Amino acid sequence: MGTFVIRASAAALALLLIAPCLADDLPQKPTPFDIKPGQELTIPVAVVDGQVVVGAPRASKLGTAAPKDGEITVGLTPAPLGSWLETVTATEKTAAPIDFLATGVNAYVKIDEAEICGRLDAPTSAHITAASWRVVLRGFEVGKGGPACP
Repeated sequence: MGTFVIRASAAALALLLIAPCLADDLPQKPTPFDIKPGQELTIPVAVVDGQVVVGAPRASKLGTAAPKDGEITVGLTPAPLGSWLETVTATEKTAAPIDFLATGVNAYVKIDEAEICGRLDAPTSAHITAASWRVVLRGFEVGKGGPACP
């Protein structure tokens, strides 16, 4: 029994040492970004070969940032008193509209989700249930437009 435990431990240690090397070869997906009520994130965005590439976001207080060329600013307005709906607002200055998902979560449980449809001509917004602790921004893609996105 003791020999089995030592071999299993050695195998686990070897896997831990090799795993970072294997992960470097896999395609990297954008990390989801967390936003909380009263906060906004300005995210650098580029479209490369039809795929959206996002950079590291800059956090700021709601209403204090504006996107520069090649950026999206996403804000989360707290729910007004007596309401259960927060507002996710996105302002884009990108070459093409960018769609993404805003997912409200408590710990790791999904509470609500809204698709934000990118617009270049005006800010766009969607409501999300305010019962979540944080909102995760993820699934960035080139905008579909049309009837699928109001």
